[in-house]
Amino acid sequence: MVESNEVTEPGIEQVEDIESLQQALAAEKEKAERYLANWQRTQADFANYKQRTEQEKKETIEFANGALICSLLPVIDDLERAIASVPAELAESSWTEGIRLIYNKIKAILEGQGLTEIEARGEPFDPRVHEAIMQRRGQEGVVVEETQKGYRFKDKVIRPSLVTVGMGGGKGKTAQGTQKEK
Repeated sequence: MVESNEVTEPGIEQVEDIESLQQALAAEKEKAERYLANWQRTQADFANYKQRTEQEKKETIEFANGALICSLLPVIDDLERAIASVPAELAESSWTEGIRLIYNKIKAILEGQGLTEIEARGEPFDPRVHEAIMQRRGQEGVVVEETQKGYRFKDKVIRPSLVTVGMGGGKGKTAQGTQKEK
């Protein structure tokens, strides 16, 4: 019987070795799965980081372009006033035509960057794009006069239109409520 115990002991040791190897293998598989999951998570985080930084970069550029365009709007206004005030005898001169061409070129460049004018005259008053500075006779709730053009830059209002809004019949009054004779 001693022989049979000796024969079974190496078999038990082999079974124990196999079980310990299987446990070690299972532990290593679990460890590898954790590493894979962490790697995949890190890869996804990095992709999200790249997208976020690209979006922030794009927004920064748009903000800078919007600020530059805002600072150019008074120049556009001045050119429009200069062109509108040209005397009739100078309207056809080459100098006046050159100013018009410069104005049109600047305007085309800004429009190419995403600048659009806000329609005002004859449109219903919209406080999101119009700023009422006065009321006077005219169709109620409709813009009857535009004092200063408003602009959008890529669908964002960068300067609202300064407008006079119709109030039906009666005397005109300013936005502060004081009466003004017409």
